[in-house]
Amino acid sequence: MKCSACDQRKAKRHCPAKNSQICAQCCGEKRILQINCPENCEFLKAGRERDAEEFGKRIRALDPVAQARSRRVLLEHQDAIAYLEYTISHERIASRDLTDGDVMQAIDALLATYKTEDKGVLYETTSEDLRVESLRRELRAVIESLRHPEGEKGKGIVDPQSVRLTLSAAIDGLEYIRSLVSVFIKDRHSSTSYVDFLARITPRKEARGSIIMP
Repeated sequence: MKCSACDQRKAKRHCPAKNSQICAQCCGEKRILQINCPENCEFLKAGRERDAEEFGKRIRALDPVAQARSRRVLLEHQDAIAYLEYTISHERIASRDLTDGDVMQAIDALLATYKTEDKGVLYETTSEDLRVESLRRELRAVIESLRHPEGEKGKGIVDPQSVRLTLSAAIDGLEYIRSLVSVFIKDRHSSTSYVDFLARITPRKEARGSIIMP
């Protein structure tokens, strides 16, 4: 029997999303990105475990100072980072054209904005690239909801009684994510290595705690 996804290779496993047989290659390459896998799929779970292991290897390849800083930032701001990761992953699923470079540009624009604010000047850096700008706006909305949890009419991402995300913490979190994107870009495996990885490993609902724990 041929794979129902590519109609070329031999089908070797049952896909609950398609309710048909597919090949291992399509399962691995198309899960989440092109196939709407259910969270209880055993192949999805196994794939996420492999992705996490591979990511751990990349982080352990960093110098000790970079590793220590990443762990500190993650432990201190893991909830905020999780929301940002969640946002990026869903932007990737919504836009197949989103690349690691787009994420880097969006993060750099946000860092420029917040570092300028840290100096006492309010100036928002934007992007002329519509794809980058869309992501930048989404990420900024998340950060501002965490900095001002009461939000409009008392509505926000987190409980208003929770500790607000400080400006320095927002900068730390963005720099942490930027460092992750850099790891994937340096590998030069694909222009979408980071965003694909994040989309595949991220649960389809918001959860406390960072998605990625090096």
